[in-house]
Amino acid sequence: MSKNIRRSENGFTLIEVLLATTLLGIMMLLLTGSLRIGADSWEAGEERMAKASRLFIVESFLRRHIASLVPVSGVNSSGEMEPSFRGTANTLSYVAPLPDQLEGGGLYRFDLYLKEQDETKELRVSIVPYQSSPDAHKSQPKPIDDMAIVEQISDLKFAYYGPVMENGNLPPPDGQSGKWMNAWREYQLPTLIRIDIEREGEDPWPTLIIAPKTLMLR
Repeated sequence: MSKNIRRSENGFTLIEVLLATTLLGIMMLLLTGSLRIGADSWEAGEERMAKASRLFIVESFLRRHIASLVPVSGVNSSGEMEPSFRGTANTLSYVAPLPDQLEGGGLYRFDLYLKEQDETKELRVSIVPYQSSPDAHKSQPKPIDDMAIVEQISDLKFAYYGPVMENGNLPPPDGQSGKWMNAWREYQLPTLIRIDIEREGEDPWPTLIIAPKTLMLR
């Protein structure tokens, strides 16, 4: 009898084996869940970083170039003078310099516009050497670049804040009043330019407001 008792003490009962297996399964389940949560958190963190990086790059590009636009006037296809700055609710065209290290510097026209691409919309910028001579419209230069800066756009809006015209004339400086408008074609540049961007499946980006450094066209 004593030999049988000692033999049972050195082994495991069926209940103990089942209990250990159950506990091991629970531990593995908890470990797998923790790994899945960690992986999801890592992917979510990477996605947030990618969104923040994209937002920073786009806003930096727009703020740097729009704020440094050059207030000049040009000649249209009819040979008439017109402002080089043209803004609508979903397009923006302006003249700004490129760094001397790129394409030899100089002035270039930047055209921001929406384009349908693979059943989605993207914000693109076309960069063309600027010509203001009367014959410029006869030989349009080719763009040095035409690239997408924001893809999968669901909504894009430009707005322009400036003095309200009175009978075709600007009010006197001491009595200027302003409002937001969805188009701008005046020789007087807008005081502020607002850009609202929304991508598919994302919250709207923070509104970007840019103040041109110079307001008067020349």
